[in-house]
Amino acid sequence: MSTERGVTLIELVIAIVIIGIAAGALYIAMGAINGHSSDPLISEQAAAIASAYMEEITSKAFVDPGLAATAPACSGPVEPRASMNNISDYNGLSDAGAHDQYGNAVAGLGSYNIKVTVANPATSWQGISAADVLRVDITVSFPTTGQSYALTAMRTRY
Repeated sequence: MSTERGVTLIELVIAIVIIGIAAGALYIAMGAINGHSSDPLISEQAAAIASAYMEEITSKAFVDPGLAATAPACSGPVEPRASMNNISDYNGLSDAGAHDQYGNAVAGLGSYNIKVTVANPATSWQGISAADVLRVDITVSFPTTGQSYALTAMRTRY
């Protein structure tokens, strides 16, 4: 009794078609994954930029060292970045591209936009008078992807 072995032409064509469809679906899925592979890097860089700006801002004096001990209204930057000596000076700061504390552009980070707002909270915060608290909001955005990262801190007079 003889048994035949092998595959027919139809079985071979069906197997090739199924493998081709599976490979195509795999390539499409891998393309979608690779298309978003830089998103975590952009998010981490935005977080690092926001953190650097926050550290710079919150390390400054609560009020202008040359003025009275009361916090003036946060009107916005009216002096060069290198001369900013208190937190309120940073209100309204808007940088196209990340800059260091002296206003120099940081290489490789020119695609990020940074916006800073500084304001007293509307009411007391944690039992501290609103006049003795400043809220610092930093938003770093990357226009190409539409991603943005926001960081907020409260600075008290101490």
